[in-house]
Amino acid sequence: MPVYIMLGNLTHAAFDTIGTIDERDKKAATIIEGLGGKLISLYYTLGQYDFVLIFEMPNKEMLIKFLAIMGKYGTVRTETMETIPASMLYTAGKEI
Repeated sequence: MPVYIMLGNLTHAAFDTIGTIDERDKKAATIIEGLGGKLISLYYTLGQYDFVLIFEMPNKEMLIKFLAIMGKYGTVRTETMETIPASMLYTAGKEI
C-alpha cells in the first residue's frame, strides 16, 4: 500500500477546540481506517509545520476522499506527499 506523509498546520478553528485534540486524532485514525488505510504515526512538531502524519492508503481515490474529508472541517491546512521506497531507487539505478 502506498505510504503518504502529510505536513500540516492547525487553523484558528483548531485552536478553538484544542481541548479535544486527542478526540480529533482518534477521529482521523478512524477515517483513515474506514477508507482502507492505516495510520502509521502522528507527531506534533515545532517549526514550520504543526504536525506530521504518516499513513497508508490503498489507492489515490481513497487518498482524495481522505483529503476532502479533512478539508471540510476547516481545522487544518495540509501538504501531502507520496513516498517512494528506497528499494525502488536501488533497483532503478541498476537499469541505467
